[in-house]
Amino acid sequence: MSDEVPLIVERDGEALMLSLNNTQKKNALTSEMMGALSGILEDVKNYDGLRVIVIKGNGSVFCSGADINTWNPEELQELLFSLSDCPVPTIAHVHGVCFGGGMGLASACDFVIAEEGTKFGFPEVKIGMIPAVISPYVSRKMSINRMRELFITGESFGISQAYDFGFLYTLDSDIEKLMGTVKIFFKRNGILLNWKEFEKLDKIQKINTLAMIAPITNEEKQKLLEAISLENKIKTLESIISFYLYETSESNQTIQ
Repeated sequence: MSDEVPLIVERDGEALMLSLNNTQKKNALTSEMMGALSGILEDVKNYDGLRVIVIKGNGSVFCSGADINTWNPEELQELLFSLSDCPVPTIAHVHGVCFGGGMGLASACDFVIAEEGTKFGFPEVKIGMIPAVISPYVSRKMSINRMRELFITGESFGISQAYDFGFLYTLDSDIEKLMGTVKIFFKRNGILLNWKEFEKLDKIQKINTLAMIAPITNEEKQKLLEAISLENKIKTLESIISFYLYETSESNQTIQ
């Protein structure tokens, strides 16, 4: 039997560091661990000067999912609700693997950051388990269509895809800036788009959709689709559209 405490609690100035500590089972969520986390969240108002809570995993991984031998769906549901309702900003700092219940735990946090090489996914679906408890929280971090696809296939994905899906926090607001430019471009070209439905897509789906419907050349569409990272896709599309807007502006000035 392990002598490990289920949760390591450390105060670091204005931050409270909570480390999952079930290293023998790759930090699988146990009933005891979930109870400890819920207890901390219920008591958070008594921590003076607290500005942020960081949840991470001790050892080589963040969390391999729920411990199927001890976990209770109601306990996990209560924990995720408490975490999402926490009055103090929460950050999931993930590494190694973030699977199943760990995905739910991360999704219930305000922000998710990850170390290089981290793997994500819902492997429990391959043994017939349905991630019903965590789905309301996962759907906040990626599109519902993407979530359903991952729930069906059970395929794992890496950090680049996690950024593309919108699961990981990114400091840049480039895509929001790009959307403003795209709307101007579409309006000038008389292109109608259901922006409300468009906003339901994840970031990579948005870029690929714009690549297909924007009035640009086939070569430019191909260049955009071949851009490897989301960052490169955003920069490429912004460059293309900015060129067309500049050309239109110059043309109007010449006519005048």
